[in-house]
Amino acid sequence: MTTNVILINNKGDAKKEELVLTSVVPVHNEEQLLEEQTSKLVEYLLKLGKKFEILFVENGSSDATLRVINNLRKRFDFIRLVQLEKADYSTAVIEGIKAAKGKFTIVSGIDFVDLEVIGRCFKALQSSDIVICSKNKGSDRRSLISRMINLTYNTYVRMFFDLKHSDTEGYQGYGTEKIQKIIADVHTKAHLCNLWILVKAKKANLTVSEVPLIVYEKRRSKFMRITRLPYLIAITLVEFIKLKCKGY
Repeated sequence: MTTNVILINNKGDAKKEELVLTSVVPVHNEEQLLEEQTSKLVEYLLKLGKKFEILFVENGSSDATLRVINNLRKRFDFIRLVQLEKADYSTAVIEGIKAAKGKFTIVSGIDFVDLEVIGRCFKALQSSDIVICSKNKGSDRRSLISRMINLTYNTYVRMFFDLKHSDTEGYQGYGTEKIQKIIADVHTKAHLCNLWILVKAKKANLTVSEVPLIVYEKRRSKFMRITRLPYLIAITLVEFIKLKCKGY
């Protein structure tokens, strides 16, 4: 499978060895939230006192998301952009990690409500290869159906792949170079990127820790709509089979 990727650098782009943290943010049709949330993210990252970059992965937006990002890039030389033709969260995450230049990479959505988790995640990355930002160790204030789907999914993941983590979905942090090495052959869809990374990390004997995450819905979830559930269930079963066939 091939993915058309356009990587756009700012003139002031820092060298890889100078960067400590890459904040990867997949975005699709986010013009309403993008500017306000980016300002909050920039303010928080500056307080961390580490050299950082923000890497937006715009995937298949049909609104003004790209225009807003380009305006933000004019204001901040630490913002970079990866463009994908088609909308897909997992592809956006994988391509974002591949393009990251920081020693550590933290992936989050633009609709974050718990910025402090970045600090907790960054601290834990000093002694772990992967850090899971866990809703189940923190506070999950989403709708009942979202919580039930999360519980069911994580139960099956533990059952089929013997993963002991409390949560395999959502935000995660990585030691960039180690994870870049194990995701070179990962091509998956929807929300399955985290599972692929975790099972490959287990096989590679990488260390995984968890930090608490607080989450609630600022808006209706794009993933948890009833009309999408049959598709998500089907693609999940397909990916489970693929992983099992590969020996995970």
